[in-house]
Amino acid sequence: MQSLKSVNIEGNHCDIVISDENVALWEAFNSHRATVAILGKEDIDIAVSKYAVLDYADIDEKYLEKVACRYLHIPVCIGKADDIKIRELCLDDFEIFSKFCEFPFKNIEGLREYIDFHYDFYGYGLYVFENEKEVMGLAGFYNEDNRCFLSYITDKKYRRRGYTFKVCKYLLKYIEETYGAGDVYTRIDISNTASINLADKLGVNIVN
Repeated sequence: MQSLKSVNIEGNHCDIVISDENVALWEAFNSHRATVAILGKEDIDIAVSKYAVLDYADIDEKYLEKVACRYLHIPVCIGKADDIKIRELCLDDFEIFSKFCEFPFKNIEGLREYIDFHYDFYGYGLYVFENEKEVMGLAGFYNEDNRCFLSYITDKKYRRRGYTFKVCKYLLKYIEETYGAGDVYTRIDISNTASINLADKLGVNIVN
């Protein structure tokens, strides 16, 4: 089985070859096309396809859009909370977020490794939230001791205005519906009453 799908993302074109045969996947890979392997017919060489599914029916438009975005190095937009866009991190974000003392990446190489690995491996991660003018903050999830933790940083000008609550509420619903994550935790200093109140409103478990 072999199929060719064409996807356009923000004016950028991406051809995606879907196949259950190594030969077809290698040809696509060497032709600089994105690939999705269908498992089962033969042992697929993992070197030729970053993405794999068990059945062709598992591939929908959202899945193809994700593959195209990753291939084109365009951050995937996961949705909106009112007029606030929520998307994956990209390398261009480093200059902005490196000014935040809470930003977890000390250099752009660390951010690049995170982008190349984390979203695909875990299925979720940290997300930028922004309005039409500028970046507002960063919120999302990380794993610690097999527990899912919520984390966020917000630009000072957007704090205490309800934006962080809207974004975190959206993300909690997103991770529950998409990945079935129920219990979510957050690590907060007991002196940070604003964050404690936010966690209470969100229904997140607080860890000191």
